[in-house]
Amino acid sequence: MNKIVSFSGHRYEWENIGVEEKVKPIIERLILDGYTTFYDGDIGAFDKICSKIIFEMKKKYEYIKIFKILTYYHENKNFEISSRYDGSIYPELENVYYKKIILEKNKWIIDNSDILICHINYKYKSGAYQTVKYAEKQNKKIIYI
Repeated sequence: MNKIVSFSGHRYEWENIGVEEKVKPIIERLILDGYTTFYDGDIGAFDKICSKIIFEMKKKYEYIKIFKILTYYHENKNFEISSRYDGSIYPELENVYYKKIILEKNKWIIDNSDILICHINYKYKSGAYQTVKYAEKQNKKIIYI
């Protein structure tokens, strides 16, 4: 059975300075512990840092997989996902009010993950903060950076 890792963190690059060096050994340790699937919510800088690390790790651990979790359905549009991903998943979100769609996608990611890696410098009503709070309520394993 695949063990699934997801990420939640700040959107802006300046909020994530120095994070890559902290996250990389954590991701490698999780791979060695049997976590083989990664979900990329693809919203901000922290997700980009984590997906970049996964892409690099795939060279060494060819069996790991990374999936882009889509916020919107892209049928009949010129939408292409990088070949570095192993695929994409679209949670059933078409009936969700557009101002809540990212939060609902994040809840789906947490519900379908075994562990969350998060990076939050401060607590406020951001999407990353709300996602971590939801994961805590769901008793998910969380690694705080």
